[in-house]
Amino acid sequence: MTVLLMLILACSGEAEDAASTVGASKRDHFPFPSMHQMEEGQVSLPADLPHSRDGTPVPVDRLDWREGFSVVQTAVVDLDVAIDPESLPQQSSPLTTGSVQLWDLTAGEPILCFAELDSAIPVDDEWPSLLVRPQDVMTPGHQIAVVVTQAVKTADGDPLDTIPWFRDLLDNKPGPGLSGWTDHYQDLHARLTALGVDNIALAFDFPVADGGAPVRHVASTVQIPSSYTITDIRSTDDGIYMPEGGWLQLRGTYTTDNWLVDDLTMALDEEGMPTRQGEVDAELRVYVPESVRDAEPGTVPVWIFGHGLFGKPDMYLGDTDDPSKVAKLADEAGAIVFATVWRGFKDSDRVHAIHIANDFGRVNEISERLTQGVANVIALSRLILEGDILDDPALMGLPDANGELRYYGISLGGIAGAVTISNNPRISHAVFNVGGGAWSTMLERSSQWIPFDWIMVDMVPSPRNRQLMYALSQLFWDPVDPMNHLDGLRGRSVVWQEALGDEQVPNMTTRMLARAVGATHLAPVVEPVEGIPIATSPSSLPAYVQYDPETELPAEANRPGIPSGAHSIPRTWPGCRQQIARFNDWEDPGVLLHFCGDSPCSKSNPGQE
Repeated sequence: MTVLLMLILACSGEAEDAASTVGASKRDHFPFPSMHQMEEGQVSLPADLPHSRDGTPVPVDRLDWREGFSVVQTAVVDLDVAIDPESLPQQSSPLTTGSVQLWDLTAGEPILCFAELDSAIPVDDEWPSLLVRPQDVMTPGHQIAVVVTQAVKTADGDPLDTIPWFRDLLDNKPGPGLSGWTDHYQDLHARLTALGVDNIALAFDFPVADGGAPVRHVASTVQIPSSYTITDIRSTDDGIYMPEGGWLQLRGTYTTDNWLVDDLTMALDEEGMPTRQGEVDAELRVYVPESVRDAEPGTVPVWIFGHGLFGKPDMYLGDTDDPSKVAKLADEAGAIVFATVWRGFKDSDRVHAIHIANDFGRVNEISERLTQGVANVIALSRLILEGDILDDPALMGLPDANGELRYYGISLGGIAGAVTISNNPRISHAVFNVGGGAWSTMLERSSQWIPFDWIMVDMVPSPRNRQLMYALSQLFWDPVDPMNHLDGLRGRSVVWQEALGDEQVPNMTTRMLARAVGATHLAPVVEPVEGIPIATSPSSLPAYVQYDPETELPAEANRPGIPSGAHSIPRTWPGCRQQIARFNDWEDPGVLLHFCGDSPCSKSNPGQE
């Protein structure tokens, strides 16, 4: 039995009734993740982890293939003492040598991080969990140490005492369930001391591993869609209302590889990889702007568009109000836009997401459906470039793919889009608007999470249990998290556009990703970012750009952001649209320019039409 399970059982008190959250709400000094959750080089989690009341147990068997935890893994520590939050390294100023530290033991280097106390209202006699968040993407195959030093202060202002079970191990007095771990922790303490770390109150370690293999496996086997069908053609010539600049809309489907069983989960082979389940029809949308009406045949560029969370392409390119100005952008760029939906996160999937919040042990269903969505977008690119859809009479011979495609994705389209582009060299240039990564960190800070948070609090009353579940969930999010697909993004012609104070995709996750892929920060800047060099005209890509909606910044606490519009406002500005159109230019792509004069693009300086 693992120490993790023994600690949970030892601290659970009386058995909870069937109507209660399963698992202990009080755990003394429970660190996650740690080497106690590894066995023979594989992640090994107990089957009876906390989960939703009357809900599905966490499907830990679907993680057996993993050789370590996530490269963006949040560590959860229960100290059971009141901590002064001001003594922790802050989100706004993450550190490598603060009171709480992360170390890459394999490389002997510190990792940028911050630490926070869970801001949820405690229940019973719980103290808030300490959450340690990496701000550098950790290296697969490396051993990571979490260190809590005595520079952490209690609420009384005293240095944090060495944690008893950790002190006992160092003193050769292992407590219950820790027999055999003395050498491990003494060696860990010695290694950290040799790296210059002192006054250690607690340290534990764990390996990190690549979590993106399932998506790469799927992406590498996606076939050219076997067929497509155009079922509906809409045109302003027939009196159909369109967004300004719209002309034609084509609706239909294409038949592609299916990886889902009953449209919910994937069947995994012995190595944990998805197995193909035949074929399925994916939604198809094509938008042709007014500006190409008189274009010469074979001259119009082709883009793929990625919609936002719980959206669909028509919300962006078919809405007559054009709230995100995507139709206007397509008209200005003179590009035909193809799109499909992100499975798991299309508009009608919101109901499924509510079921997941109600039963969080099923979280793998969302990430596995999104894997299907990534596969569908890759298949769409193959249909465009290798199929015959561009020859369809409805397109009047206008498109010119010429072996290349451009991509523009918003929010989820910037997150899942980065995963897609990393695994799809057929798309040569891409703009990710308000995209990020580290799903489990984004989750509870997003304003989109507000209604789901209410459900989670009801179904999992213990904040400690919720934080454990959120941290665990990253292992299921990893396949569709761009933080696990960095190699396919480094050196690529892509750009991340960040909205300062984004209440849906926290800035720290965008910056973490930009830093990890070696992006250059386009000047002028609103605020410099640690580890991202600034250049007026980046000579190398990827790149990162800031936009300032001049809204109030979200609170740093791990709570859902208050809707402010920061996430969506900048994409409507002329300066933003012009930057996207220029970067995705057909004849001379990949040129990143600033279109708001001498100052950063902002609400008061949005650029000119």
